[in-house]
Amino acid sequence: MFHFRKRWQSWWATAISSLLLITSYYHFKIARITEDSNPIAQPKMCGISVMFGKYEKSMKETNPPLNPTAQLFMVTDQESLLHHGHNDSNWTPIPLDHSLWQEDCKKYPGARNNPCENSNAFNLGKFYKMQPYRVPQIQAAGCNVVMWFDATIRIQNREFMWYMMDRVSRGQNFLTYVHESAWNGTIKNEMRASLFSKYDGTSFQPDQQVDQQYKYYLDEGFREKWFKDEEWFEEMKGVAGNSDMYGMYVTCMVLFDLRQSITKKFLDCWWEENILRSTQDQVSFPYCAWKLKIPVHALPDAESPEGSFDKNPYFVKLGHGQ
Repeated sequence: MFHFRKRWQSWWATAISSLLLITSYYHFKIARITEDSNPIAQPKMCGISVMFGKYEKSMKETNPPLNPTAQLFMVTDQESLLHHGHNDSNWTPIPLDHSLWQEDCKKYPGARNNPCENSNAFNLGKFYKMQPYRVPQIQAAGCNVVMWFDATIRIQNREFMWYMMDRVSRGQNFLTYVHESAWNGTIKNEMRASLFSKYDGTSFQPDQQVDQQYKYYLDEGFREKWFKDEEWFEEMKGVAGNSDMYGMYVTCMVLFDLRQSITKKFLDCWWEENILRSTQDQVSFPYCAWKLKIPVHALPDAESPEGSFDKNPYFVKLGHGQ
């Protein structure tokens, strides 16, 4: 009887010790996850876009209406939208606010795209695309997941935001569509395609010297297709057909989970590249992904294998000027 009791006490002590070890391990894991992605905060999604001057003629209303509804903010300088608005619009117009980047103006004096020195609307619009977490209306709405939409995008799936929220709940971040196959997933080809009036100083903004931007990235150590050595590549590249296209993206729609600490680091890198080098954000986007070793979640993927950046089950990308 004594030996049985002794063995029972020994077993019980071992069980308690094991339980304590397991509990400590999971407390550690939870602490690490909380520190990185703040899972305690429930995701709340907002959309943001900009419409300045006459570059685009109208806000692209969702058709059919979203279910569930989501807050969509349209930054604009058009007085008719700001003061009269559209009660039946999916978009809430908010005014351009020059006060938001004053600290950046002081931090980057003389930079090519210092927002106080290059106040071209195309440049200022990049702030809202690359720094949505600093937009007061986004903050006031409590949005911790933000989707950027070019003003050419018309959402055409009523469940679109629900689908995106479901993806976010499973840890997906940096969702965007790959560029077309002719780009072969390289910044170099996007740089070459950018050597025209929109970026060479003969149109509406100063010369952006995109070719020098690419040279700078190479000098910094950037290499094309760097991600193929990463263990996450096969999962993040999306459908099999994306293998050669991954690495170059069309940023007309991008999802950012602000609860993950890496997201703001990426957005700050992207904005700094815009200020220092060029407004060609599809060149700087892959560079910042390389710099921070970020696994961009490419679309189309297994969950939504159809379509491309200009037409897919979620939205259609219209031409400029509409």
